[in-house]
Amino acid sequence: MKGREFFGEYVPSAMFAHWRGHPLYVFLVYLLGQALVAPPVFMMAVVFTSFVTGVQIERFLPRVAIVIGVLVASAYFFYHLFSPTIRRFLAHLIAGEAPSKPLATAAWEEAVMYPQRVTGWVALSSLFIYTFLGLLFTPYYGLSPALVGSLIGFLATVALGQVIFLFYLEWAMLPVARVALAVGASPTLETLRKSRPRLGVRSKLLMVTLLVLFLAVTVMGLFSYGQALLLGGDPVASLSLTVTVATFAAVIAALLIVLLSRSLAVPVEEIQRVVEEVRRGNLNVAVRPLTTDELAELGLLFNRMIAELREQERLKTAFGRYVSDAVRDAILSGRIQLGGERREITIMFTDIWGFTAWCERTPPESVVQTLNSYYENLVRVLASHGGTVTRYMGDGLLVLFGAPLEDPDHALHAVQAAWKAYVHLEKFNDIRRGLGALPIRTGFGIHTGIAVVGSVGCPERAEYTAVGDAVNLASRVEELTRELDATILISDATYRRVAEYVKVGKRIRATVRGRSQPVEVVEVVGLREET
Repeated sequence: MKGREFFGEYVPSAMFAHWRGHPLYVFLVYLLGQALVAPPVFMMAVVFTSFVTGVQIERFLPRVAIVIGVLVASAYFFYHLFSPTIRRFLAHLIAGEAPSKPLATAAWEEAVMYPQRVTGWVALSSLFIYTFLGLLFTPYYGLSPALVGSLIGFLATVALGQVIFLFYLEWAMLPVARVALAVGASPTLETLRKSRPRLGVRSKLLMVTLLVLFLAVTVMGLFSYGQALLLGGDPVASLSLTVTVATFAAVIAALLIVLLSRSLAVPVEEIQRVVEEVRRGNLNVAVRPLTTDELAELGLLFNRMIAELREQERLKTAFGRYVSDAVRDAILSGRIQLGGERREITIMFTDIWGFTAWCERTPPESVVQTLNSYYENLVRVLASHGGTVTRYMGDGLLVLFGAPLEDPDHALHAVQAAWKAYVHLEKFNDIRRGLGALPIRTGFGIHTGIAVVGSVGCPERAEYTAVGDAVNLASRVEELTRELDATILISDATYRRVAEYVKVGKRIRATVRGRSQPVEVVEVVGLREET
């Protein structure tokens, strides 16, 4: 069939054949199948049965023709009966209208179910019709072996024909299923599993195997009967018939194997295509379920996995904005369990001085733009030193060092991060001054102590943070930066761990909110060269 590109899919042009807007694809599929499959199968049954059993079917050709005509007509009835949604879907495409997603989904479901439904009902009607055909011959042959052999031969070829039709209709419905998926069909595992009748890979293999065995037994039985009845043991004729029958059986077996291989290869190749895309890092792909067997189910399960990978990648990207790559990867890989635990950490609070007054005299759009630029650089510096940003508070941040990843030098890394952030802020302020904008002043309060770190909140919404007196004290130290006009203040507990690495300025004992005893804080004015 000639084809054309449609919604990114190469489909046969016959899909768009119509008469006054009425789709003709199902009718053309029917005609092609009847022309290419039905006559050869029927003639094979007639010739083989007449040759082997001696039943003279040509004597009853008018009656047989009527019966076969009824069978052909009933076949089209089922072709038409089980394709209303497909025809409605194709009518939209022919009219140049975009089918709705529910219609596309229903068309996909009907297309993948179509082969089983049609061949199943045609097989039942064939069984009934050929039983009636046998009754036509009974007055002439009784229940003679010839008649029984003929009926067996006919039933075997009918079974063969239906299997061939099953694979043929699967092939014919592939373009419909592909286009339905391309325009928005949303197949689900539930739909696939509830579909009836449903032929899985195991069912197909069993069906073909049993058919091959049935044909082999039928051929052997009829051959033995025909040899005894017609040939009288003549060795030359016996050899000729043996070769003929063996060739016939070999051709049929080869045809069935090719058809089965094709039926299995299409969904396997589809999964293989998507797996290769995922291997290359492309997660914006999906397996297109084109059948109803286990391979289609596997494809939909694989789609779920890809969706989960996309979500993980999204979370990985989002999480990477707030923590270092090492922390992000450790959490997502499961090496870190987000549960409450007591440990020594270093807590940093930082915020912008005079933020409220600045917001009053600055347009909101400018405030947001400035904050985004400020945080972009600040968070990058903090994460590069192992800091985990756990909370944004408008103009401020809560940052943890030593959690969730263990870090024996968390106090030093926190102080280094604060100083590096201060240096970057000065460069940022130079740019703002050049633009005529006021500089930004920030304060960093740092304290080291025992806290409980973990996931806090409810199952639906939680955040990774730290809780305890050490966190409160770090917040109070940060509040002192305004009073003391110091950019970086650290508690005495932190200073004892970093004293040899920092240059200090003021050392003050101050009273803070919530504390009855004064707190000793140290101003950091630089880092020693060896750090």
